[in-house]
Amino acid sequence: MNLKKLISNLKIEKISGNPDLEIEGLSCDSRKVRKNFLFVAIRGFKQDGHQFIPKAIKRGAKAIIAEREAPIPSPDVVSIKVPSSRLALAKVSNCFYGFPSQKMKVIGITGTNGKTTTVYMLESILNAANFKVGKISTIDYNLGDELYSSHPSFITTPEPEELQRMLRIMVDKKVKYVVIEVSSHSLVLRRVEGIKFDWLIFTNLSPEHLDFHKTMDNYLQAKASLFKKSESDCGEKIRRKAVINVDEEAGSYILKNTPYQTITYGIKEKALFQAEVVKTEIERTSFILKIKGKEKGAIDLSLPGLHNVYNALAAVAVSFGENISLSLIKRGLENLKRVPGRLEPVENRRDLKIFVDYAHTQDGLEKVLRTLRKITKKRLLLVFGCGGDRDKLKRPLMGKVAFKLADYSVITSDNPRSEDPEDIITQIEKGAKDEGGRKIKDYLTISDRREAIKKALQIIEKGDVLLIAGKGHEKVQIFKDKVVEFDDREVAQDLLKEI
Repeated sequence: MNLKKLISNLKIEKISGNPDLEIEGLSCDSRKVRKNFLFVAIRGFKQDGHQFIPKAIKRGAKAIIAEREAPIPSPDVVSIKVPSSRLALAKVSNCFYGFPSQKMKVIGITGTNGKTTTVYMLESILNAANFKVGKISTIDYNLGDELYSSHPSFITTPEPEELQRMLRIMVDKKVKYVVIEVSSHSLVLRRVEGIKFDWLIFTNLSPEHLDFHKTMDNYLQAKASLFKKSESDCGEKIRRKAVINVDEEAGSYILKNTPYQTITYGIKEKALFQAEVVKTEIERTSFILKIKGKEKGAIDLSLPGLHNVYNALAAVAVSFGENISLSLIKRGLENLKRVPGRLEPVENRRDLKIFVDYAHTQDGLEKVLRTLRKITKKRLLLVFGCGGDRDKLKRPLMGKVAFKLADYSVITSDNPRSEDPEDIITQIEKGAKDEGGRKIKDYLTISDRREAIKKALQIIEKGDVLLIAGKGHEKVQIFKDKVVEFDDREVAQDLLKEI
């Protein structure tokens, strides 16, 4: 693509060189640059992309976009200075791949919890209605008929170049709908800028990523920014619709401040789409769906918990708005038997009730524990930890939740990353102690996650329920100097054979 066309929508402060040249690819990672590429230098959290400009040019870059002037070692390389490299990357990526989101129906989901399950529910409904569906989620990316499972380099919402490239692949494969998890990081860092969303869903808000956002208000504003008018609205009638959980205080805030058509859902507050929960069992939940106050029939989810009723309502609202029949919506929801790492049962011959869940915030952990408490005959056991290099404020709060809602906990490592696992455990333990928790009697600390799971499996009895929380679908454990294979589900099954 011609560089002049590629940068035509950018706010350019200065340009050096002749932009009338062909660009064959683009990247913000100098290691991925090839001949005739455009390199976008971004200030990262650990490294500044501007320092890799010489390396990018050496690898074949013919043009550079940067936020500050940097020495260009070759007169043949075009240099473009912009106010924001991140915004520029989003815009040129969208243009380079032919504005793919305009050629599909795009559903974006944001919120602290429930995004992944809602993606899976929508995918199942749309499949039941015989649509070709793509998805971009924390667990996997489905580009139409190519499925990429999670690995250590996964981020919930990819960087713009990768995201737009995947959307382009979906367009070429005739995908009709794509469902995308939209993280708060991606909104602040402009990764989804320019994507034409047809539907937006807000699930809920609770403390998370405060190491990045610093305050809950900043976190709320990041989520709410998805529901504000964007550049992609310009020049066309706004048809975007916002589906909002009105049982959430943050949902009410978004409802009042979005210019888009709103559709509400909830259980407690009056909403367009409501549910009356009939039964919650160990591996399923039943509810009566109501639309505008009128009963439309029962839906039986193979997923436990009130939180999954909320997720289902969000999926129903979008599907109904896309004129999918209620019979197909019901079929799609009931076809979904499980979501990887979301209250996923660990199958075993001893008929023990063991679940793996991704809950890694105090709110997520509380919801899952309350769900399991309702169907626990004897003790509710818990194995959990907290990730390193992430929000430290939540660690004692998760310790408090564990002590209050579980009968016995084993505090262990999650993904410690660059931190000392013992330091993280101590911070979690403080929360339990502050609530009156006593080591040995109420909880144990075992740094080795495999040993922690083993200990829980040694003490579990018939009638007990064990939750292994924090990592869910993840298949590795990340340390300071290594990444090792570790899947909570497989580890639990292997240990059950040993014990």
